[in-house]
Amino acid sequence: MKIDPYWRLAIWFIIMLYLLFMPANQLPSKPFLQIPNFDKIVHFGMFFILCMLSFRPVKQFTPNFYFWTPLLTLVAAIVLEYVQQKISPSRHSDVYDLWANAAGLSFATFFYALFVNKKWLERFF
Repeated sequence: MKIDPYWRLAIWFIIMLYLLFMPANQLPSKPFLQIPNFDKIVHFGMFFILCMLSFRPVKQFTPNFYFWTPLLTLVAAIVLEYVQQKISPSRHSDVYDLWANAAGLSFATFFYALFVNKKWLERFF
């Protein structure tokens, strides 16, 4: 089994874990760029990237990768939101974070289908 399709996913997952489980007092106190609900944009982006990076490895194992990739990343989103509250006393689960995660992976699925799959962009993911 080649490691090539997995290294980007593994590095991104480690970065996500760091960001999701970082104590609340280490998060920036002033919102970045003064955008309301900026944390939801961050959640959307994190799970968009996670889903995009998951397509290639899942595609190697099943022809139903358009079903399994979003499902697996959604399960990861649910588990991470739950574990975030249990592990870090200063962080909490938020249903709106979960909605942002789901929106990110949904958008990633459409983006992958329209612009990446079997096109020149696929080599980047």
